[in-house]
This record gives sequence, structure tokens and C-alpha cells, in this order.
Amino acid sequence: MDISLARLDLNLLTVFDTLMQERNVTRAAEQLHLSQSTVSHALGRLRIALDDPLFIMSRRAMMPTERAKALAGPIRQALAMLEQGLRQAAGFDPTTARRIFRIATPGSVEHGMVPALVDLLYQQAPLCRLEVCELADSDYERELEKGGLDLVIGFAGANHLSPRLWQEEWFSNPLVCLSPIGSELPEVLGPEQLVSRPHIHTSSWGHSQAMVDLWLARLGVARELGVRLPSFMAVPPLMATGRYLVVVPEMIGRHFCHHYPLQLHQLEPAIPIVYLMAGHPLTAHDQAIGWFKRLLHQLAGDLYGHSAG
Repeated sequence: MDISLARLDLNLLTVFDTLMQERNVTRAAEQLHLSQSTVSHALGRLRIALDDPLFIMSRRAMMPTERAKALAGPIRQALAMLEQGLRQAAGFDPTTARRIFRIATPGSVEHGMVPALVDLLYQQAPLCRLEVCELADSDYERELEKGGLDLVIGFAGANHLSPRLWQEEWFSNPLVCLSPIGSELPEVLGPEQLVSRPHIHTSSWGHSQAMVDLWLARLGVARELGVRLPSFMAVPPLMATGRYLVVVPEMIGRHFCHHYPLQLHQLEPAIPIVYLMAGHPLTAHDQAIGWFKRLLHQLAGDLYGHSAG
């Protein structure tokens, strides 16, 4: 069946894209700020125009047909390009713009840099806001493509992001070890001293902790893990027991040493951790995201005196 784009109501494609994401008429209607009957009517028109049921009701959700699956990618890409073009046409003035920047970051960046980022964003774009979610074991292509995220902060060399995303280095921050004050460990630790006590493992999915284990394995030793944590929140009270060591990015280590009775030890040889930014090619020329990337580079330069940007 031949379908002319000129005869197809393009508003129906937005309904189709939202239904593909939500798989539920009620939720799709809420997302589109339309009534359920309007969304149902739009779906009916699409079914007639495309000569396909598109979605089949199951017990829990509306399941897309093979035709719908084939259309989903091109329609999402076309809508994303249109959205990007409209944003670019409007331009971006940080002093007057109202926008929410959405990023996924490792816990170390959330803990060590997000408060300063919020302050810098407020100074330069007072009507803009920030939403942060924790980095997960995902390639993030779909989230970035559909606009659920603007940028992902990941790790260089970790191979955890889709190769179809653009990536650029942000800044480097080495890993350090923390011990309780009075531990009598030297200022610089080698592998033997590093495994002298049980460790706190600080992430449910953490590149930095994997780097520590790889570093130790290369040097022929292994550490004992005393506690596994999903974040950094419980590290200070656990360290106060005097039983553990913990390896963290230096930005976290210096923060903890400033506020708690802990001391910082450099590692020899060093374990550098390089943070990078990643985004979808569809938004590579988005003026707002470009401005936000420059803000992140400025932040790294202000805090650590270096950034790849």
C-alpha cells in the first residue's frame, strides 16, 4: 500500500511515537496532554492510513506489530531532528532561557561536582534547572535519542556507551586511598599496603572499583572486600570504625578528608580515571547542549585547573 506523506497528518506520528514509548493509551494521553478518546481516535486513523493494527492489546500492555517496530526508529529520529531544528531556530540565550538539562553521572561526579555545577548554572542561566540520574550499566543510545537525557558522563575506556554516540574527554581525576587518621600508613601506598585491610566497595556498578581490582591483579595481589555499598553515603561512619580502607576518586577523597577524620594517600603507580561526556549525534548541534558542555568544561577548569575542552 502506497502512502503519501502529503496526505498523512503528521500529528499522528507524535501520537504513534508516544504510544511506542508508553504502550498504554492512558499514559500516552497524559504525556501528550490530550484526552484518551483523542489518542484512541488518532490511533484508529493511523491504522487505516497504514493498513496495519500497529498495536495489539495483551494482558499488560499494547504490543507493537512488526510494522510498528519497523516504523518506530525512523519516526523517532525524524521527530528528534525536527525538535532539534526548532530549538536551534529559536537560539539559546542562557540569561533568559527556561530549560531543564538532564544528565546521567557516576556517583563520584554527583557527590563531588554537582553542587558546584548547580551554583554555576544558577549564576549563568538562572531560569534553567538540572536533573541528575545515576549512571547505570546502559549504552544510553535510546535515552539520548528520545530526549530523556541531554548528556551522559561516563568513563574513558570502559566500553559501556554505544559506539554511535559522540564522546569527548572532560577531565581526569586519579584514584586515592583513604584511611582513618592515625592509621600510620605512608603517604604513598603501593599494592601491599593497599591490601593490608579490608576495603569498602563504593558502587553497585562502578568503573573505578573495577580499575582497582584490575590494577591489583596486574601487580599480583588481591584485596578483601569488607562492605559493598551502592553509593558514598555510608563511607564516613564505616571508616570511623577504623577497620577499613576505601579507594575513591580524589575529588571525593579531599571532600571527605575536609569534613571527617580521614587522611588521603596517593597510589603508586597511579590509577588515572578519565571522565568523558557523551551525547547523541542528533543533538550534536543543539545550541543549548553546546552551551551546557562549555559550562561543564568551565567547571572542571575552575575546580581542578584542567579540562579537555
